[in-house]
Amino acid sequence: MVRKVLEKKIIIAIYSGIIPGSVFIENLVRLVATKSVKVLIFGKGKNIDYRNKNITVYKTPENFFKKSIFIIYQLLFLLIIRPQRLIKLIKKYKYIPKSSSIIDMLSKILPVINHLPDIFHIQWAKSLPYWFFLKEIFGVKIILSLRGSHINYSPIADKNLAKKYKYFFPNIDYMHAVSKTIGSKAMLYGADQNRIKIIFSCLNHDLIKNYYKSETIIHKPYRLLTVGRFHWIKGYHYSLTAIYNLIKKNIPIEYTIISNNLPSEEFLFQISDLSLHDNVVVLNLSSQEEVYNKMIESDCFLIPSIEEGISNAVIESMSIGLPVISSDCGGMREVINHGENGFLFKSRDVISLEKVLLMVMNLNNQERGDIISSAQENILKNYNSNIIKNEFHNLYNMTMGVKN
Repeated sequence: MVRKVLEKKIIIAIYSGIIPGSVFIENLVRLVATKSVKVLIFGKGKNIDYRNKNITVYKTPENFFKKSIFIIYQLLFLLIIRPQRLIKLIKKYKYIPKSSSIIDMLSKILPVINHLPDIFHIQWAKSLPYWFFLKEIFGVKIILSLRGSHINYSPIADKNLAKKYKYFFPNIDYMHAVSKTIGSKAMLYGADQNRIKIIFSCLNHDLIKNYYKSETIIHKPYRLLTVGRFHWIKGYHYSLTAIYNLIKKNIPIEYTIISNNLPSEEFLFQISDLSLHDNVVVLNLSSQEEVYNKMIESDCFLIPSIEEGISNAVIESMSIGLPVISSDCGGMREVINHGENGFLFKSRDVISLEKVLLMVMNLNNQERGDIISSAQENILKNYNSNIIKNEFHNLYNMTMGVKN
């Protein structure tokens, strides 16, 4: 049964791990924190002023001594101010997450217990077993976002994780999926189709509108850009091989990869083996603004992944006005219509990638402009921040049984 609309705010908690968190989390927090939704952020990292009274950050110290003092304070607060919660915690201690370090475990969970939310919004499926005690002991509602590797291939590689998913997924209050494809994968582990809501990833439009690409000059060498960590699932083996084959045909290409981790041995070996040192640049940029500037300077965005949900970097590139080529994997077909607002090639198929690269490189100004305009129109229509904000608010209200 649905309750009548409540006056009090719905309190959402997110354990970000590192503050600031992922692009998804940072955009989500800024979007949904309003007069009707208060967001609590827990984790280690920087003190960030979100300039929004509806966002509160509870930062855990990283220094061992400070962390120990922090735990004592949290326990005293729980004992004096929230004794009933402490009693519940003791009575149902078997549900408390196991950890190799009790100090690390207490420093993570105590602040959340002291500031219990209505909903705990989990961004990575692997951490679901760790935080599910909030529902089992305190009745906190659980929302899980289905994104990336944690649902695409981790449970396939880890049978024990798959077993945990099959136990926990049917008991989650609601799931948020960034694409229909990812939502369908959760159903393989017992997720209820009626409790999976498809909500596209949100962009920080206030930031990205300052980076619309205006230049129409195509560079020589042709500038390809990829944004993504070094991992076999990202398919760099295929993009490097395709670029090597085109360079052999005297087609000059400069390929830039922006990543937050170091190149793998396999990647470095392939660069050396194909003699691509002068053609491939690896960057580690510290801000989103720097990434957007690199998009502006590029001619095409390439995502050669073997598996994806819907890539945030693709959405950002399309919004900025950078044509996109993507492997036809995961949910990418849900955002890209081949030849209309971007281009798809057959996943793991180097020949298919080469053909699409050549086609895009040979677009005339009119064709390129039409692709860019169609892509930007698609993003404005389907990834509009107001629409996505309303969809998340509706999801939170449904989870709490509040009538919209």
